[in-house]
Amino acid sequence: MNELLATWTRRRFVGTIAGGTGVTIGPLLFRYLNGAPVDNPAPSAGEDRAVVIIQLTGGNDILNTVIPFMDPAYHRARPTLRSVAEQAKPINDYLAFHPAFAPCEELVQEGVFAIIQGVGYPNSSRDHQQALRDWQTAIPGDPMERTGWIGRVCDHLSLESFGLAPAVFVGTMQLPLALLGGRTIVPTIRGAEDLTHGGSVLGPVSESLGLPPASPEDQRNTAKGEFLEFLRGTAAQVDRATAKLAEVLERQGRSLGTFRYELQRRLDVIATIVEARLGIRFFYTDLGGPQPGGFDTHANQAENHAALLAELTSGLVHFYRRIEASGLSHAVLAMTFSEFGRTLQENGRRGTDHGAASSVFLLGGSIKGGLMGDHPSLTDLDQGGLRYHTDFRSLYRTVLEDWLGLPAMPTLGTEHFAKLPILKSEAVLRPRA
Repeated sequence: MNELLATWTRRRFVGTIAGGTGVTIGPLLFRYLNGAPVDNPAPSAGEDRAVVIIQLTGGNDILNTVIPFMDPAYHRARPTLRSVAEQAKPINDYLAFHPAFAPCEELVQEGVFAIIQGVGYPNSSRDHQQALRDWQTAIPGDPMERTGWIGRVCDHLSLESFGLAPAVFVGTMQLPLALLGGRTIVPTIRGAEDLTHGGSVLGPVSESLGLPPASPEDQRNTAKGEFLEFLRGTAAQVDRATAKLAEVLERQGRSLGTFRYELQRRLDVIATIVEARLGIRFFYTDLGGPQPGGFDTHANQAENHAALLAELTSGLVHFYRRIEASGLSHAVLAMTFSEFGRTLQENGRRGTDHGAASSVFLLGGSIKGGLMGDHPSLTDLDQGGLRYHTDFRSLYRTVLEDWLGLPAMPTLGTEHFAKLPILKSEAVLRPRA
């Protein structure tokens, strides 16, 4: 068995995953070899619901997204960036949307868009990589954790509760850590070429892995035989999932190349899959790309930030209108997050630096729309950034238990995180034990 790991697994298995097959099995083979239990609890009551997560990479400046335009401290701290407030769209007598974000105001008026203010966690990191790890693993401060919070959720889902695959990533960056589990299989849809050439979303994994056929030695070596059989079954499941995704996307007759923004296209792909009702529970995509760049607006922020917000807004509005038209808006909860906010004080390069707390946006027909939580003080800061008052793991717990009907403890541990009143009362589920 050790010889198998040292030769075939290390070179071929890991190399194949890193080589862009579009699927990640992650640490599951190590968990499997260590004898980790493969449990299949009963499906949850929320199995027909989906969560769509949009990662805003780089640290979005929430203070110039949802602007405290009536606060003197904001104007004192931002001598050039404050000019955007002159065209901002008021939400109330204190806050206003950035002009590029203003189209979301109609979603607020309809009660399907929410802003959770002051979201963060204790001793938050101001390093991009570590802060993203904190959000994606839900275990802040642990640089060694190899599984993500969604991956751990998927590890505890029964096959009957998701059918095709537990989650799908739509994007071009490396599969996010959030989706890596001990035995989780996550197909990736990368670019338009995955959808237009008549093939599967990615090549047959069973072929690309080059799994050797069973031999008499395998049959005598129980551990080695079980391991190879496990890999064959895993590869076959990935093949079925990706082939079905390709079939669905082709059958829907999507009009590729008609979108102004990449995020809009990605969310349209997600909407197509949601409408096919394949039982996928989590969808994940990103805006901002790899670091440095994206929302990391240290210099000349105004123009770059406006362009990113325009793309985000167009994607959110398009996505909601599409699932609304298909009658599925009450079965989908979309949420955004960014690894941290920005400093209140504008720097000398007409930008902002790494901050602390930020806001999370929610979208869906089952949420309570509007503002949630108090706006953090602009005079009592955390090293120049906003102080948090709502732990992001409270949001995760609420999504898992109240939205999906899943117990949060296997994912978040025994530490208590208070749930948030983000859902309409009729939409709240009771999680199964």
